[in-house]
Amino acid sequence: MALVLHQKKLMVSLPRLITGLVTISSLSCHAQFNDYTDHYVNNEGVNIHYVSRGDGPTLVFLHGFPDFWFTWKYQMDQLSKDYNVIGIDLRAYNQSEGPSETDGYQMTKLMSDILVVIKDVGNDQVTLIGNDWGGAIAWQIATYYPNQVNGLIACNIPHPKSLSNYLNAHPETADYTKKNESPHAIDYWNIERLMDTSGAVDQELSSAYMDAFERSNIQGMLNYYKASYPKPSQVTGNNTALERKIKCPVLMLHGMKDSAFPPGTLNDHWMWIKNSFTLHTFPDAGHFIQREAPEKVLYYIQQWLKANVKKAK
Repeated sequence: MALVLHQKKLMVSLPRLITGLVTISSLSCHAQFNDYTDHYVNNEGVNIHYVSRGDGPTLVFLHGFPDFWFTWKYQMDQLSKDYNVIGIDLRAYNQSEGPSETDGYQMTKLMSDILVVIKDVGNDQVTLIGNDWGGAIAWQIATYYPNQVNGLIACNIPHPKSLSNYLNAHPETADYTKKNESPHAIDYWNIERLMDTSGAVDQELSSAYMDAFERSNIQGMLNYYKASYPKPSQVTGNNTALERKIKCPVLMLHGMKDSAFPPGTLNDHWMWIKNSFTLHTFPDAGHFIQREAPEKVLYYIQQWLKANVKKAK
C-alpha cells in the first residue's frame, strides 16, 4: 500500500515502537565494520559514536531499542554509493556513552546528540532516517530545527502528536513502555534477554550484537522510557511548538504486524505535515522493517530520495 498525501486526511491501520532488536542477514559483520569510518564527538561531556561512508547528500540513520547503528547496514551499504551515510549509536548504546541520571535522557538531550553529529559532519542539511526511538528523535528535530532537515523517513514510529492522541484514547497500548519505565526493568533486560530479543541467530551477527550489548549501558537504555513516561510532554517537548507542521517531505514505512503501534496510531498525520507525505505499509512485517523487509525498505527509500532530495551525482 502506498499513499502520497498533500494536506489530505489519512485514516489507516498501523502497528509497534520500542521492542525487539534486529537481525540483518548472514553478514560477516565484524569484518564489514572496516568499510566504515569511526568518529567520536563530545556533547556536553558525553562522547557520541558514529560511522560514516560515501559522498554526497547526507543521510543520518538512527536506531531504536535495543539496537545499535548496525541495524541499518544493509541500507547504508547500498545508499553509500550515492550518498554520505551516517550511522549513529544513540547515547548509552554500543560505543556511545550514557549518563546514569534519568534527566540525561530528556528529549532535548537526545536531540542535541544528533545535532552535534550533524555539525561535526559539516553539512547544512541532512535527511533523517529513524526507527523506534531514533524515529521519535527524528520527528522532534524536524519540528524544532526545520532548517537543518531536508527530508524525514520514519520507520514504524508515528508523529509524537498522533501517538500521544492514540495513547490517550487507548492507554493499554502503552503497557510495554510502562514495563520499561519500571524500576524492575533492569532486572528483566539482562544481556541474555537482549540477545533473545535480537533474534541474531547467525554466529558472527550474534557476536557483533553481544559485543555491542556488553559495551552498552542497559540502565541508560531504559532511562529513555523513564524520562518520557508517563507525561507525553516530556517526550514531545513543548506541545505548542509541536503544533507547527513539519516543513520537509516525509516518508513513512510501516510494518502492519507491529504490536506496539497498532493501525490507529497513523491516523491524522496529515494534520502535522505541511509538505508531501508518502506512506508505504508492509502487511507481513513488524516493528523492525529495516531487517524484516530490507530490500523493500531500501527500494522505497531510494525512490523517495530521488524524488525529494538532491541527487549526489
